[in-house]
Amino acid sequence: MYRSFLSCAALASAILLHAQQQVHQVIVLSEGYYDYFNGGGQLVPVTLGSYDPETGTYETVATLTGPRFGSDVILDGTVVYVAADDRIVRFDADNYAETGMVLVQGVRKLAIWGDKLLITRGELGGLDHYFEVRDKTTFDLLWSINPADGLTMSAEDVVVVGDMAYLAVNNAFDWANLAGRVGVVDLLAQTYTSEIDLGANGLNPEKLFVVDGVLHTFNNKDFSGSSISSIELAGAALNYTNDVASNSGCAASAYADEKIYFMEYSQNELARYDIATASVIDTLSGSPAVYGLTEDPINGVLYATTTDFFSTGEFHVLGMDGQVQSTVPAAVSAGNMVLDIRLSTSLPGASTQRITLYPNPATEEVFFSIPSAGPVNVDLLDATGRLVRSVATLCTTTQRLAIGDLSPGCYTLRAAGFVPARFTKQ
Repeated sequence: MYRSFLSCAALASAILLHAQQQVHQVIVLSEGYYDYFNGGGQLVPVTLGSYDPETGTYETVATLTGPRFGSDVILDGTVVYVAADDRIVRFDADNYAETGMVLVQGVRKLAIWGDKLLITRGELGGLDHYFEVRDKTTFDLLWSINPADGLTMSAEDVVVVGDMAYLAVNNAFDWANLAGRVGVVDLLAQTYTSEIDLGANGLNPEKLFVVDGVLHTFNNKDFSGSSISSIELAGAALNYTNDVASNSGCAASAYADEKIYFMEYSQNELARYDIATASVIDTLSGSPAVYGLTEDPINGVLYATTTDFFSTGEFHVLGMDGQVQSTVPAAVSAGNMVLDIRLSTSLPGASTQRITLYPNPATEEVFFSIPSAGPVNVDLLDATGRLVRSVATLCTTTQRLAIGDLSPGCYTLRAAGFVPARFTKQ
């Protein structure tokens, strides 16, 4: 028994030694295109996409019918939560099957706290409350912060530090009366404890970043410029609010490499703000005019999106200097992104051979091959994980698979011992 315990412990140690994190996929929320001005309605739907860093491919994996736009996507393990206009939709990160939905008018941003889902809200004309907490499994409403409790206007971003939630309070849907505050929620006591005023130049906070006990806010002001504020969380005190750009409202921003990268629209390029010196240090000449931006710390790159907001979208891999390393087509108004980071093991004998497949997306047929000389059974699965059909192949040559009779959607080819391949049937 003792020797068995030691053997298990030794195996666990060996696995940990060979384990490493990898970016399994980048999940991308695309807002689509709703024609507000000409009454055309939903011309391009809200979609969820997946970018595979290993293959450099992007595919649409889910379509949301009903919401006019999407505002946030987060990941909790292998569960994806999407905030979209008037609802929160939950998906499986492996097969992209929808696993739940709840109507929440004016939902803006999401965060996870244990088994709870934290939600900020905002809407033209106002709402009965602007922050609420739900059970992340059942979506049952547990409690909310009401205007009488102190939160009287719409909130945008939300971050969790310990048992405290910090809200970017901007009153964003009352354009003539924008606010610049950070609201503090004690999640254990279920109370709104305070608001920190960001000052006259700190209007319209949009993104929050917590670094070494300091909260940084990226503020869009009145859309004529941008600023960054710094708050010491230990004392809930404002350190400063610094102007960083003119003509840069509604800008993308992300924390990476101890800097805040942000879109500088007056130059139409990315700029970098050094939090150590509290100053803008440079503009990244030649970088694209991005709409969405996030860091991949494992691969040492940035992921960015660009769009014309009504017909096209692109997904880019950028170096930390802002230069484009690769680009693939994406959906219209692709913006919010989240990394699906998983633990991989490189144990001796573990297979890293992949099923290769083309074209992707496809309409009538795909061609696949498997690096094996013997017979292999290949399963075709739909987005819910349901077996559609099985194919027996010797895998000595590339094989054709007819898909013209399949419904549009995301499908997976799977074979034991091989990394599966995903494709989209259009």
